[in-house]
Order: sequence, then structure tokens, then C-alpha cells
Amino acid sequence: MKFVTFSGPPSSGKTSIILKVIDCLKDAESKFGVIKFDCLTTYDDVLYKKAEVEVMVGLSGNLCPDHFYISNIDDCVKYGVEKGLDLLISESAGLCNRCSPHIKDILAVCVIDSLSGVNTPKKIGPMLKFADIIVITKGDIISQAEREVFAFMVKEANPKAKILYVNGLTGQGAYELSLSLKEAISIENLEGKKLRFTMPSALCSYCLGETIIGEDYQTGNTKKINFQETKSNSSITSSYSLDKNDEIIEIEDTIIKSITILGGHDKNGNAEDIELTINVGEVICIVGPTGSGKSRLLEDIECMAKGDTPTGRIVKINGENLNANKLVAQLSQNMNFVMDVSVGDFIRMHAKSRKVREIKHITEKIVKYANELAGEKFTSDIPITALSGGQSRALMIADTAFLSISPIVLIDEIENAGVDRSKALELLIKEGKIVFVSTHDPILALLGDKRIVIRNGAINKVIITNSKERDNLKIMKQIDDKMLEIRNTLRNGKMIDWNMKEDFLYN
Repeated sequence: MKFVTFSGPPSSGKTSIILKVIDCLKDAESKFGVIKFDCLTTYDDVLYKKAEVEVMVGLSGNLCPDHFYISNIDDCVKYGVEKGLDLLISESAGLCNRCSPHIKDILAVCVIDSLSGVNTPKKIGPMLKFADIIVITKGDIISQAEREVFAFMVKEANPKAKILYVNGLTGQGAYELSLSLKEAISIENLEGKKLRFTMPSALCSYCLGETIIGEDYQTGNTKKINFQETKSNSSITSSYSLDKNDEIIEIEDTIIKSITILGGHDKNGNAEDIELTINVGEVICIVGPTGSGKSRLLEDIECMAKGDTPTGRIVKINGENLNANKLVAQLSQNMNFVMDVSVGDFIRMHAKSRKVREIKHITEKIVKYANELAGEKFTSDIPITALSGGQSRALMIADTAFLSISPIVLIDEIENAGVDRSKALELLIKEGKIVFVSTHDPILALLGDKRIVIRNGAINKVIITNSKERDNLKIMKQIDDKMLEIRNTLRNGKMIDWNMKEDFLYN
């Protein structure tokens, strides 16, 4: 029987990830089991039973959950062997971020939530620092720069771990994780095995049931704060700063030559007869009715689909120095900032994580270009959480153009962001990106070299923008400029009382 340990902070998405991985591994003959460790109660066993997964539950109650885990895990493995399981997974929540559930020679996975804050990887103990694989969840709802900084912080905390992005809701990335689980060793029991790190230690009066506060009641293994040492420690650094003395190293650039999309199937299971190759410097617009599957295509490209997504598509990359975790930058509609820092500090932090030499120059450059894209200008000292939707998207486009290592950029409905879309595309192409844009905007659609038409979840056809459409685009831009003038008139509190019929119908 193969055995794998899963750990991670509460609500990081461990159960969802495990279920998606098991779904990827399932076949007619395989039997899977999970031992769920928690403190007081759990409802995850219901989800496992619904998925026809053998499940055991261990609740530590008033005992230390870490010690409860290690006292029972060998019995759980033996139980799994008796049940004839092919794979047993232990799931434990690091309630104090100090737990040490990983065992030498046993594949160890840590699941961490990117919404928990960029400093979280350095706050988590052995369950992250000694894991073989670190799974990052919820990366689809934060900014691209924060995803890159978060992954950098994870790598700082555990340089040897393999980092994977997995979406617990859609299952993106679960297939790649399942391949790693297939490499886990088979065991019969854990007798004689050793933990990768010691468990938290305590044997004091409170462990034995004492409830009264006071030194007279504190006996056994206790630990006190040295307040004098705390007061004299003046070297307090910003929680979001990186080491100013970080060694500057040369990063080998990822070189993308082309990307090829091999068709899967539509929502009814009908074959998607397509093989589309896109080269560097192209802008590909994705069009179709709401709900047709435009965002799904972007998601397939983002996770480098290997036939493991709902569409069954395969995405192939032709290039050099490829790193699957850094190929794609995603600028989604629901992008949020969770870091409470200024725009300038945000860019500087991203630049430091990328080992950029001229941080001051790149910071000024990104703010400058972001302001050229945004409808309303902002300064580098404004908090990023105070930016409007348009300002946020403009900042992320400029940041992606100049700082992101990702050579492929995915943009979901940029027309809703209040940015200069023509300038945005020009900037990204100038910096050597392949750009995919999901849009309902006819101007944006014609700005692309090609447009993919989506129907019922599949690529229906690919249209190459021709010269007549380019001519019509010029007229559409003139109309759009008129609409921009009207919007600015409203913003400035003026009247729209000119001869609009003449402007729109006779010029």
C-alpha cells in the first residue's frame, strides 16, 4: 500500500485537493482511503464517503493533536493494509503552524492558501519546511505579482520542495499532483520509521488539567518571555520586506517560441477538431456568448492542460528553459490585492523577488506606464488596496509587462477594467509576450491577429483579422474616441448638449 502525508493550515483546501487527486487516480480496481485527523469535530468524512473513499476519523479532543497523530498513525497504516487499500492519505491541520506530521521516506505534501498572506510561508513550521511537495491554492483570486512573490517566499522557506498550483474547485493542477503521488513508496507499517522533525514538547500542570492562572500553578515544562531582551531588540524590520542584502543572481530567461492547443471536446462530449499554433508576438482574442467557455479556455492554457481538465484539451509549449509554474501570467476579472502596502513597496517587493538590480528605476517605470493606461492617475505612495478596479488592472498590466517572468499573458475581459486597451496590448507585445484576451468588445477583438470563436465549450473556428476589418477598426476607434469624450464630460460635471447627431452620423 502506498502512503502519503498531507498537512497544512486550516481551511487551506486540503480535503478538496485530496478529492480531486483521487478522482484523477481512480480506476475500476483501485481502492483509496483517507485518515482525517482533527481536534473537536469534522464533516469532511461525509465528502470522502460520498466520493466512495474509505475514511477513518481521529479526533484528539483535549489532547495535543500532534502527539495524538503520531500515537495513532502506525495503527492507521496497518488498518489500511488490512482493508486492501492501494493508497492511504493522512490529512492533518496544523492548528498552531508547528505540527510535524511528515515521516522520513514517506511522500509529504503541504497545502497552503495564497490568501493567507505573503509572509505565511515563513510562519509555518516543519509541515511546510520539510515537505516534498507544496501545493498553493486560491492563486486564481489574487494579483499575478502576489502569486509570484508568494511562490518566492515558499521557495525561501523550503528550497528543495516541488511547488504546484492546484485549484480545489475546478481541479486544475490535480493531474500533475496525482503523477507525483504515483511515485510514493509502498509500505506495510511504520514501525521503526522516524519523523522528519520533532513534535512540539510540553508536559506542564496545564497539560494535566490545571486551570488556575499564576506562577504558583505553573509547573513542569514551561517557557517564559524575556521582556528585557524583547525591549532591547531594535532591529525590527517591515513584515513585507525582503533581505536588502539578498545576493543578485542572473535568472535564465524562459524562451517561448510557440504554443499549440490540441482540441478536446465540447459540453456535449463532441470532439473539438482543432490544432492551433500561436507564435510569439501574436495577440489572440477569444470571443463567444456569455457562458460559452471563453474563461475555460484561458484556464486550460494557464494550467498547461494535459487532458486533465473538463474540456480534455492538451496545451503544448515549444521553447527553452521552460518552467511550468512561471509560464503564464493571469490577469483575471476577480483579481484582488491582499497585501497592505503602498504601490511603490508592492513593486519593490516583486522586483526583489525577481532579483532585479535597478529597483528604483523599474518601480518608477511601472508606475509611469500604469498611469498611461489608467483613466485616473495615482502615485507610488498610495496603498494598493485603495486603487480602483481600473487602476489595479493598469498596475498589473504594467507590472506583468516589465517584471513578470511569464512569457504568456491571459487577460479576461480587459474592457471592463477602465484601461486604455490598445496601449495595454501594445505594451505587452512590445515586451515579447504571447497575449490571449477574452472579450466581448469588437474593438479589442479586431486589435488581435486572430480571434477564436467559442461555442458550447469548444473552439468553433479561428478567424484571421483581414484588411477590411482593420479599416473598419479605424472607424470604430473614432466612434470610441467620441464615447470617451462623452464619458469625460460626465466625469467633469459638464453638459452633453452638443449636436451629437452631426458628430456620429455625418463626420
